[in-house]
Amino acid sequence: MSSAKELYNVLGVDQSASDAEIKSAYERLIADNPEGTPLHSRIVEAYSVLSDMDRRAAYDITGKIRKSGVRKHRDGSSNKTENARYALNTLFLAGAAVTTILFILQLSGAIGTLPFYIACGISLLIKIAEYILRLIP
Repeated sequence: MSSAKELYNVLGVDQSASDAEIKSAYERLIADNPEGTPLHSRIVEAYSVLSDMDRRAAYDITGKIRKSGVRKHRDGSSNKTENARYALNTLFLAGAAVTTILFILQLSGAIGTLPFYIACGISLLIKIAEYILRLIP
């Protein structure tokens, strides 16, 4: 697609068109252009982008079509970042389990409050680190 408005032109709607207007235009055009016609795939592509709020916003800003469910990254470190986030989330869940056990022990009087507070603090720091990693593209 060459211009930022091409998908809107395919469906024959304005950039300010509502979801209902886009759907109506799509249904009308698909009825007139059954599968196998040259325009059919362009209509389906235009509708798939413009009917998805996130993809439409990205298209309106960049003029480029982003594939569904794909997050673009600047370099190859995205896999490493995702692995680190997964590890931190796993540690957080383990910390939450330990914190729960310590809380129950603290309520029963078997231990003091310090181990419980330490476990809470560690879990919180792990979660903060995971949120910081979300900022890395």
